[in-house]
Amino acid sequence: MLILCLPDTVPDVLVIVPLHVPLPHTSLKLPLNLHTAPLLTLFILLAAGAIDGVTIREGILGTGGVKPIDVMALFISLAYLSISLDTTGLFRYLAFRVARGPSRNPTGRSGLRLYIYLYLFWLVIAGIVGNDPVILSGTAFLAYFTRVAGITPPTAWIYAQFVAANMASLPLPPSNPTNLVLTSTFALPFLTYTAHVILPFLLSAFLVGIVLDAHPHPLIPAHIALSASSPDAPALLLAPLSALVGSVLLLSALVLLVATSSVPSLSGRVRVWEVTAPAAGAMVLSDAWVDWRKGRGGGTREGMGASGDPRAQERGDVEGDDVEMRAVRTRFPTVCAVASRMPWALVPFAFEMFILTHTLSTHAWVPLFARWWAAWVRVAGVLGAVGGMGFVGCLACNVCGTNIGATILLSQVLQASFSVPRYPMSEAEKQGAIYALAVGSNYGAFTQCFCASLAGLLWAGILRGKGIVVRQREFAKINFPLVCAAMLGACAVLVAEMYVLYPDR
Repeated sequence: MLILCLPDTVPDVLVIVPLHVPLPHTSLKLPLNLHTAPLLTLFILLAAGAIDGVTIREGILGTGGVKPIDVMALFISLAYLSISLDTTGLFRYLAFRVARGPSRNPTGRSGLRLYIYLYLFWLVIAGIVGNDPVILSGTAFLAYFTRVAGITPPTAWIYAQFVAANMASLPLPPSNPTNLVLTSTFALPFLTYTAHVILPFLLSAFLVGIVLDAHPHPLIPAHIALSASSPDAPALLLAPLSALVGSVLLLSALVLLVATSSVPSLSGRVRVWEVTAPAAGAMVLSDAWVDWRKGRGGGTREGMGASGDPRAQERGDVEGDDVEMRAVRTRFPTVCAVASRMPWALVPFAFEMFILTHTLSTHAWVPLFARWWAAWVRVAGVLGAVGGMGFVGCLACNVCGTNIGATILLSQVLQASFSVPRYPMSEAEKQGAIYALAVGSNYGAFTQCFCASLAGLLWAGILRGKGIVVRQREFAKINFPLVCAAMLGACAVLVAEMYVLYPDR
């Protein structure tokens, strides 16, 4: 049974600390990293007979709650929309306008005030549309904003955005797939769920804001003012029509996604990919149509030169490509450029980790973990149920293949622990553990590892593509006081809620 437990954590370790294993009798080395470690682990389990085709199928399609294939379809659809918008110059244009501030103010904008405003803005937007859209669009915006404002390195700004986006996905179930896993597993009405977690979220957001502002931030200038030689804002918007089309499609998809997930009569009937995939498909057709129209004259979009077009920078050298591929890239440069920037590598990683996590739930580990948890709660009570599950939830996000995999596994453990006859639980202990898992699965995204969430992997990848390299050690060091403040505040409120709502305990 041990072979089924260790492979679920080994891939995450190799994602954090990649290795290169020398192959005997050759000069080649086998990389063990994000792309190869989970796949190699699956092959080992298949060869050992620990998993079969049914387990793989259920790990991809899902067996209840959130379906992994739907989550990845949502992820890829939003990624195409955001990357396409980025390459139109929209985010650079918005970054310039924000950094410039009111034209009547010659000293520019207050750096600290703008920092606080942006933190609150990320909280509000992520609370409505979820963390993935904020990471996909907001990270590119921040990269451009800090560049035009001369803020180097942009450490304070990018971490405030990442933490705010992941915290704000807690209150509303549609904002994060982990919330939907919990509401479906424990049959929680959306309003009941939100009522229990809104106060923990508000206190943790306040405490994290204090920690962010209390840090010595020499990179938050007193005033942000652009030089007189800065380009005009309209010149940065390379394709206004495409930017307008993409904005309408993205906003429409997000509004429909929130509406279909929040309206009781539609919730569960409309799958998330049915909302976002058509919008992404329409954007692909729009990009292809623009390429086709401009390609007749041998050019690209109007106003896109070789030096200023970020799409052209992505095309690279086509020498050695076959004639067909070269023809496609020439005729559809926009579509090919966006496709080359898509986070395709995260798709197999996510599916492989979903499968590995599902493997644990199909064997004897869930009942064993359930007995351990029930025994712990019997000793620790409500305080231990809330604090323990909050801690375990955060930790599991780093070793269970993102916070989605951790939530799927731990929700099954909790469900099984409620029926352990030897250790009966009170209603306060049950509800406290459920909502503590909700907090831990959301806040666990900004703990120690990029792979604690798909948003973390995507965030680091987008920043790397913009020339901002975030180290794993720095990520863990900066996030540690932030997640401690967030978890302590949220868990304290949850414990108080359990004592008030369930006085008998």
